[in-house]
Amino acid sequence: MKNKPELKANEEVILTNPGFYKDNLRSGWKPGHLYLTNERLFLWQPTRIIFQTLVENIKEISVQQRGFILRSKDALCISYGESSKAWIMVKDVETWKNRIFERSLLEINQEKIDKIIKELDPESQNILLFVWQNRHASINELAQTYNAVNHMDVLHRIRNIINPTSQKLIGFPVLVFERSKIDEPTGKKVMFSWWIIGGDKLSAFGAKVDRKESLLDIFDEGDHLNIIMELKGAKIEDILLGVDADKLIVSCKTPEANYYEEISLPAKVESEEIMKRYHNNILEVRLQKLIPKRLNADDRT
Repeated sequence: MKNKPELKANEEVILTNPGFYKDNLRSGWKPGHLYLTNERLFLWQPTRIIFQTLVENIKEISVQQRGFILRSKDALCISYGESSKAWIMVKDVETWKNRIFERSLLEINQEKIDKIIKELDPESQNILLFVWQNRHASINELAQTYNAVNHMDVLHRIRNIINPTSQKLIGFPVLVFERSKIDEPTGKKVMFSWWIIGGDKLSAFGAKVDRKESLLDIFDEGDHLNIIMELKGAKIEDILLGVDADKLIVSCKTPEANYYEEISLPAKVESEEIMKRYHNNILEVRLQKLIPKRLNADDRT
């Protein structure tokens, strides 16, 4: 007798616990072992799978009170396929609800990314922007986005800065680590990388779509402005910056095209106080705000 179910190629277990299942309100609860993988949700008994659905087919999930052994308890109600429903009783219902939701229904879009980025420091911004633009990234690639001193610094920023900020703002950590995962647009297996949660939803993710305007962010840091933007295929020595009152002018010739853009700024800045940094197609520009000169006594007379 098997003590574990057979998994498909590239399928990995995310959660597993003993549980109970029923497919209508009048039927009794059937015991088994509940599994959530990166591909499906199923209840397994030693001889067979008695319930399963692909994660992508889940339409709705909620917590409902259901009778269980002479008392009411919280149960998961899963709506899937065209009109099917299943009720699942399992330990730690909220954890299961959140993990199923983030795999099946959670959609991360540019608005949510912008909301998180505005609360992060520049180095953490670089990490999140790079994963958002590339769908996934290894720890080495993320370390290169801001010349991290070591990999632990990157992990610290993900676990203690980026994901807690995301949890606070949208209710879920935005970055998830996968030991192996198929990149849907290319069909390639990607090993040991960080991904945007819910990134399999290409329509929500906006993959292969030009997001030039949405990849420009301006952050007011008090005495200076921090501008982060995408500039593909450039070399830092070829990026020319200029300031005209309250505008930043960016120009560059890349192998793909001649780039020129005038960016309106929320404040006037010093024309000579310009700092720039360029890593992995992301340009970061720091501009010192212009401080109005005070009139002295002689000027006022």
